[in-house]
Amino acid sequence: MSWTGRIRDFGGEGPLLHLAVANGFPPACYRPLMESLRPVGHGVSLLPRPLWPEDKGPDRRVTWYTLAEDLIQAFEALGWREVIGIGHSMGGVITMVAAARRPDLFRAVVLMDPVLMDPKILTLFRVFRALGLGPRLHPLARRARRRRRAWPDREAAAAYLRSRPLFAAWHPDAFAGYLEEGLRPSRNGQVMLAYPPEWEVHIFVSVPHDAWRFVSQLRVPTLVLRGATTDTFTAGSEARFRRFKPDAQFEVIPGGHLFPMERPEETAQVIRRWLEGLSTKGARIHE
Repeated sequence: MSWTGRIRDFGGEGPLLHLAVANGFPPACYRPLMESLRPVGHGVSLLPRPLWPEDKGPDRRVTWYTLAEDLIQAFEALGWREVIGIGHSMGGVITMVAAARRPDLFRAVVLMDPVLMDPKILTLFRVFRALGLGPRLHPLARRARRRRRAWPDREAAAAYLRSRPLFAAWHPDAFAGYLEEGLRPSRNGQVMLAYPPEWEVHIFVSVPHDAWRFVSQLRVPTLVLRGATTDTFTAGSEARFRRFKPDAQFEVIPGGHLFPMERPEETAQVIRRWLEGLSTKGARIHE
């Protein structure tokens, strides 16, 4: 399938705003966020590999850096330049890596709770992976392995998922987007998760231990958002990021790691204000 067939379009006019999603989540659950950004740009999103129609299951050779290269190849093939890269969680890391490697493709980046944790924790995850224990010991991978993946119908799936703490604080339209794109019909007439838990486990286990090195390589204007109660990109991570890139801007959004789905309009307001400031200053790709 061509890169064009793997793109989701949120509409809008102006500069391209590319969304890179978090592990396990389809682009549609970010629709309220991206629609709120239409006044400042045209929102698009490359489907992650687990959601490619031709996907055959996780490939152990695929790393987060492979996913960053997917962005670069897609942008090149589609002729995209001056892109404003917006990434959440895993998507924040791969957006950062792509922009560090190819700043000529990006005008700016917005990193929402990127998976840049304490290096000691990332090293521990690396040890788990090396010992083959990642799926059992990585807390998020362990949870993904146990995730329910099939229901009799969409109504049953919606009722079950809405009862889970993960979705409790979500904006209604974000949850509707998850049901729309996060579920697909199964061969036996049921509905099942469109994002295979096997892929989710693989991505959690393969979190890079050395992604911090790319922060100081960023040469484009950078906004970093973190959730007030997140356990991913914490206040300690923010302090470390500031040391590597003193000119980055930071904002705290109420909520946890999933604040883009919980508070999409508030998140979009912060991003819009920052992007409008860039336009006023005439910021270019290379600062």
